[in-house]
This record gives sequence, C-alpha cells and structure tokens, in this order.
Amino acid sequence: MSVSTHTLIAQEGVPMIFGSILVAGILSFAYGVIITPVWLLVLVVIWLYRDPVRKVPSSPRGVISPVEGSITVAEPHPDPYLGRDAQLVRIHMALTSVYSIRGAVEGKIIQQWLDQESKGKHDIAHAIQIKTDEEDDVVVVLRPGRIFKRLNCEANIGERIGQGHRCGIIPFGSEVDVYLPINASLNVTQGDKVVSGETILAELSAQS
Repeated sequence: MSVSTHTLIAQEGVPMIFGSILVAGILSFAYGVIITPVWLLVLVVIWLYRDPVRKVPSSPRGVISPVEGSITVAEPHPDPYLGRDAQLVRIHMALTSVYSIRGAVEGKIIQQWLDQESKGKHDIAHAIQIKTDEEDDVVVVLRPGRIFKRLNCEANIGERIGQGHRCGIIPFGSEVDVYLPINASLNVTQGDKVVSGETILAELSAQS
C-alpha cells in the first residue's frame, strides 16, 4: 500500500473555517460569553472539510473511486464523451461525504470538457479523459456541489495524474460519473458504499 500525503483538513476549506472562527470570536467578545451553538458550528465546518489519509491499494489495473459516496449506477452505458460503448459507475456524494477528489487511475490527461448543464452560472460538469500507460481510456465526470455550485479540479491537459492522489474538491455533495472500457470488470453494484482513494470500482482488462 502507498499513502497519499496531505493535510488532514482540505486547504480549500481554510477560508471558510477561519471565517467561521472569526464570526464566532466576534460574537463571543460582543456578548461577553462563549456562545456554544456558534462554536459548535465552527466544529461542524472543520469536520465537513476533513481530508483523511487514504491507503491506496496496490492494484495497477484497478480503478479507484475518485470520491466518497454510494453507487447509484453500475452497468453498461454509452460514453457521450468518447462516443463508445462503456461501463458506467455513478457515485452519489452526500452533503457530509469527504469532499476531496482523487485520481481514479494513473495516467496522462488527454482531454477535458466543461459542459453547461443548466442556466446557473456555476452549474458546469467538468469531464476528464485519462489514458493509462496500457492505453485504457477512463473518463471521470465531476459535477458541482448542490450548495456552492462549483468545484475545484487541479488537472490540466498533458499532465500525469496519480492513482488515488488528491486533485481537487467538490463541496457539499454531488454526483460523479466514471466511464470505463466496456470490457472492464466491475467490482461494485448499486447501493454499495465507496471510499475515495481506497475502494476499487473495477479492474481494467489486460486486453483493451
């Protein structure tokens, strides 16, 4: 097993955490007492932006879950991005899931798409095509969170991404699609719970 190294709190959440601490401090100072509900809210914000260490499985052909949540779809489905027959794994993230995004496979980022899904300014799905060293194509479709309507993905065309390595964040729940080659062997079914950076969603075939 290899371990992804990072802080235990998502750096993207630091401004919100400090903001909530500042508000709690001002209110407590103004009223001369410790306002318990306000400080409990601070603890909730810190917990929501937790980023626990993950033990990435040693599985070169495994497809690691990019986010934490539950499986809502695991079946053959056309890939609208690469125009191919594919296996689709859809993951539903709860409001309280770990928000961090992790690399599903190790490989090179070939393409990215930003799809306007609704009239909301930030309602844009961010799709990424990753090509493994064995020439398998995996497409990960990230959708913005339901509250902030935005996400952060530190992935650029031409760069390599590591299997299970942290590469962004989707605050406050969302849905993520993973499109795999049609001959990939799925390890999950509808209703399964998955852990980002640890759960193996599928195994890529030795012959693509």
